[in-house]
This record gives sequence, C-alpha cells and structure tokens, in this order.
Amino acid sequence: MLVKCICTNCAGHLEFEEENAGEKIKCPHCRFDTTLFLPGTEPIDDEIALSKRLRFRSKRPLIAAAIAVLVLAGIGYSIYRWVFPPVRDWLPYTESPVLPVIVLGIGCLAVLLLLAWLLFPILIYLQFRKLTQILARIEAGSRQVSSEEPIIQEDIVEEEVFEERGTTSSTLEPS
Repeated sequence: MLVKCICTNCAGHLEFEEENAGEKIKCPHCRFDTTLFLPGTEPIDDEIALSKRLRFRSKRPLIAAAIAVLVLAGIGYSIYRWVFPPVRDWLPYTESPVLPVIVLGIGCLAVLLLLAWLLFPILIYLQFRKLTQILARIEAGSRQVSSEEPIIQEDIVEEEVFEERGTTSSTLEPS
C-alpha cells in the first residue's frame, strides 16, 4: 500500500510503500538524507534534534542581548523617573538636563570607586592566602628525604688534596 509523508528538510511530498517506513533515502526534491515515516508518527532523528539545538544555540546570544537591553532600559527609565527629578531640584537654577546627568555620572563613578576601595583589600588578602597555601604544598612536596647513611663528601675531597701533596692526613694530625 502506498503511503505519503514529507521530507524533514524541505517538506517535499514523498510517496513510498508501507514496508519501507523507517528507511533513510535521499529526497528527490532537495537531495538531502531524510527518513521515511508513517503519517502521524514523525521521526525523532538525531539530525533533527541536532539542528534544533544548533538553531537555539545560535539564538542564545540574541536572547541574552535582548535581555541586557531590556534591563538597561529599565534601569535608565528608573533613574530618569525617580533619581533625576530630585537631583534637578537639588541643583539651583538648572533648566538644562545636562548638569544633572553629569552629577549623576560623577555620583555613579564615586560609588564604584568606593566599592573598589572597600573590596580590593579583601580580594588581595584572599589571593595571598591562596598563594601561601599553594607555596606550602609545593614546599612540602619538594623536601628531600634524608637517607639513613649520611653522605660525607668533604672527607673524600680532603683525602684527594692530601694525596696530591704527597702527605696523608695522619701526618698532619698533632701528636
């Protein structure tokens, strides 16, 4: 019995025998591989799932950028609505919006510098603590293990020097 389905790539109409369901063929319309399936049972193919993931992955930066723009727009609107008017009222004789914007910018920079001034020493302390722990581990791993018999190299060197002179160490000892 002949059954009809569509290509998973180009949506071209395909006609095949019912026994051939599940086979992969090259689509006569688009020349891409497609799986034949019975009507009502769409194939869950690895390629289809992969293409859906790739499409979502390519849209992820756009979604993140849209969220960032919306957040920044919300912050800008909040500042314009609730922070800007008190600053304008606080500054005497200002009709122009430029001076309050400059004052707000300087205030934001001052807050950022204050946070950096407060947090920087804490971050430095944490990094030095981590560094000292790493150095202690390195030092513990590089210590030499002493052997049971001490190595005496000085005696060997002294005997060689005395032999070159023609004397022995017994003649140099006081009697």
